[in-house]
Amino acid sequence: MTCPPSAEPAIRVEDLWFSYGRRSALEGVSMEVAPGSFAALIGPNGAGKSTLLRLLLGVLKPQKGEISILGRKPGHQGQPIGYVPQGIRLPRGFPLSVQDVVVMGRYGNLGFFRRPGPQDRTRSHEALDSVGMLPYAERRFEDLSGGQQQRVLIARALVADPCLLILDEPTAGLDPAARARFYGRVCDLQRARGLTLFCASHDVEDVAQHAQVLILLDHRVRAMGPPQ
Repeated sequence: MTCPPSAEPAIRVEDLWFSYGRRSALEGVSMEVAPGSFAALIGPNGAGKSTLLRLLLGVLKPQKGEISILGRKPGHQGQPIGYVPQGIRLPRGFPLSVQDVVVMGRYGNLGFFRRPGPQDRTRSHEALDSVGMLPYAERRFEDLSGGQQQRVLIARALVADPCLLILDEPTAGLDPAARARFYGRVCDLQRARGLTLFCASHDVEDVAQHAQVLILLDHRVRAMGPPQ
């Protein structure tokens, strides 16, 4: 699926505040991310990056301010958003195949009490093929390398046909060569599908080579613009 062009920002945040008790996480954060762009969120540990991602995904609710995701409030049912976490932890020896992990991405489209059918399996194969992991479909997920697991998690996000892909430290623990391959693959998918990418990362040098916009967050937006 190719995302339709839009005049609306993919992400709009206006005067956003959030705290955990007395500990302030975000203070008056405002930003816009253009549709079809790659924006990278950078900043030190404890700067509020993970809190901002949770607010964008609708897991947390703003205490003050407004958020618009693809023209709607976060958490709206049926929003075409994909999420790629740092990784998923399975119990040791848990017999979950690569295809099983990807099919999980279809559950939001199935509704209650429906099980994945042949079409969902076909879509999972297409998503795996798009990230070069189709030959591993029957392998156990836990047997893959870190880089391979991250590609599977991208496929799990893509199988729901998102127009916005949110990535949370997706290359944590990967070596430099694997990080470069990861971002190269993600950018290829962005161009092919018209995706908007929003990535929180500590890999400043890596994302600066691929993102159109860097957003430096330290409780507030300290700087925002082209990597140069």
